[in-house]
Amino acid sequence: MSSLTRMLAVLTLFEKNVPTLDADTICARLGYSQPTGYRYIAELVRAGLIARIGVGAYGLGPRIIELDYSMREADPVLGAAKPVMADLVLATGGDATLAACYGDHFVTTHHHAGPEGMSLSYGRGRPMPLLRGALSKCLLAWLPRAQQQRIYQRGIADQDLSPDDLAERRASWTTIRKQGFAVSIGELDPGVVAVAAPVFDAEGAILAAVAAVLRKQRYDLVNKAQLNDLVIDAGRRIGRAVAAPSLLPDSAQ
Repeated sequence: MSSLTRMLAVLTLFEKNVPTLDADTICARLGYSQPTGYRYIAELVRAGLIARIGVGAYGLGPRIIELDYSMREADPVLGAAKPVMADLVLATGGDATLAACYGDHFVTTHHHAGPEGMSLSYGRGRPMPLLRGALSKCLLAWLPRAQQQRIYQRGIADQDLSPDDLAERRASWTTIRKQGFAVSIGELDPGVVAVAAPVFDAEGAILAAVAAVLRKQRYDLVNKAQLNDLVIDAGRRIGRAVAAPSLLPDSAQ
């Protein structure tokens, strides 16, 4: 593990239930010596990625907010996805969500709320369950086999799931790849259905997954084949726009 990776690992310690930490706790949790840990903390403070909060305590810094703003304004996938997701919301009457993979993690990167005002558990920035939900299953289906196995093992350990057969999971991912979409019913929020499709880059690697999210009552009434096609088309449109930014509407550039 590089020094940069070790230093950035400090940022992963802060969360809703642990907003601040002192330097000794940071060192202890990451297994760093005090000289090393204190040096990393000082560098992160200078960069604005963490900040001193009171006496001896640290929390996430204002540079994080600045980077989030930059991503909202400049990220090419978000820029391509926003108008397409708006169209998807109009066509389905539900919400639309976008998720991406970094390392062995999945995170929601955008949520376009629909007219029903659904409150979803996994909004922008919240890490998603690795083995549950249409977006996660869709991302998993197109990842390399070695990465699939790592994520599967982590998902079993992190989410206290039963150790079902990896071969069975792989068969389900193969089905998702063949049909071009994944579906989840009540896996993340009760009474909520998501249909997700992949977003590929110009070389065919998966960039993200986009989903239409509907209440179960609405999903039961819609034409399923038409809904699946709408989501698949949304993923393709986003991928094409990322590959050719000139296809983006002026408002998204």
